[in-house]
Amino acid sequence: MWSLAAGAPLSAQVDATIDVALGAVRYQGFLGSAAGSFTPAVRYDGRVLSVAAQGNYLLYESGRSLTQGAAAVAIVTPAVGALRAEISGFGGLSSYAGGPVAGYGLARARLHVAERLRGVWLGGGLGGSYTGFSDARASEVAAGAWLLVAGTALTASVAYDRVADTAYADLSTTVRWRWSSVEVDALIGVRPWSRRGDTGVFTDVAARIWLTSTVAAQITGGNYLSDPMRTGVPGRYIAAGVRIAPLARRRPVRILDERLRSQLNLPTTSSGDRSLPALLLEPAGVGAEGITIVAPRAARVEIAADFTDWQPVALAHVDGNRWHLNIVLTPGVYRLNVRLDGGKWIVPRGLTVQDDEFGGRIGLLVVQ
Repeated sequence: MWSLAAGAPLSAQVDATIDVALGAVRYQGFLGSAAGSFTPAVRYDGRVLSVAAQGNYLLYESGRSLTQGAAAVAIVTPAVGALRAEISGFGGLSSYAGGPVAGYGLARARLHVAERLRGVWLGGGLGGSYTGFSDARASEVAAGAWLLVAGTALTASVAYDRVADTAYADLSTTVRWRWSSVEVDALIGVRPWSRRGDTGVFTDVAARIWLTSTVAAQITGGNYLSDPMRTGVPGRYIAAGVRIAPLARRRPVRILDERLRSQLNLPTTSSGDRSLPALLLEPAGVGAEGITIVAPRAARVEIAADFTDWQPVALAHVDGNRWHLNIVLTPGVYRLNVRLDGGKWIVPRGLTVQDDEFGGRIGLLVVQ
């Protein structure tokens, strides 16, 4: 409903999760404790606006509890040549055992210079933190770069942060890889310098494998350094579990039909142009769905999409004029183009056509 009201009904996606966990927590100098947690989260991603919020209730074996909440928002302006501006911010509140409420927040501004497959940015931020007894101002100066290559998204950044009389510099890189039923996200960083704080390496690795269309096994682990803004202490963690997606069950997929397109007043491809390749979605094994392109007389078919990080991926020739790609597509909206025999990137027949941020045209695929 939010997406429809925003005037770009097929350019946004909402994800919501509820995590329930049991585990063991141990703080240095204290007895260990069993703990249970309840964590709801929601995220909205549009073409220019992203909003995320998450809550957490942690109950310790002693009966004491920790309540936390955090939110973030980012707005990206339309491109002017290769330039785009971003305004963002994040903040949170927490309270332990009914004690004083502590909070933090930081507002950021960044300037991006970006092409389709790479970009750099420079920015800064101002904010502060409140512990319930005192407050402190915070500031940040940061720069970074990103690259999409071979189906993988890579980022690198350097940041200098200052909170009250504590200052530190962080260098970090992230890797995001998606293919078929496997998802991997990794963060590796180092804090080589700090004043009145700690230094060292910090990591975060998360891996998920979809076993069926609704069940995935996942494991996360890593370590973190102190965080003066959030008054966090150093620690290590590991978690393993199962993610169940009962409300995202993949049913037989239908591409958005002409009647719904006309109701949304969106441009469409010409259904009478039989020279364009056609896109079909067909089951491809347990818990998976694949993309099939029907392209007569083609010797090579490639696809570039948001689920390939806009890297060209060749489809396998099945028979006759059919080309196939095995990939798991959960319900949602995807953007893609195809290319025949190394020619121009085009929108397959049957998809909705939309102008992208770089002056080109892409096709919208709706998976229900």
